Amino acid sequence: MYEVLKAILVEDLHMRAEDVRPTASRAEVGLDSLAAVELAAALNSRLGIAVQDYEVLEAATVADVVRLMEQRRSGSGPLGSGPLEAP
Repeated sequence: MYEVLKAILVEDLHMRAEDVRPTASRAEVGLDSLAAVELAAALNSRLGIAVQDYEVLEAATVADVVRLMEQRRSGSGPLGSGPLEAP
């Protein structure tokens, strides 16, 4: 799931690939409030994962965003949509 997130951050949100690592903070990656909105929309449209922008902003690191994605994908989060196929 990390590689999927990294691809979205780099390809869709134009973040630097070398900045996107699991331990990187949102600030280090450049994930500000506008980017959080764009990421939430991309996760929903590309993967069918329902994540809100405020949840992305609550994540301290890239790894935290990955955990959120995994929770929603497995359906264990409050807005989980069940298992989905990778794009």
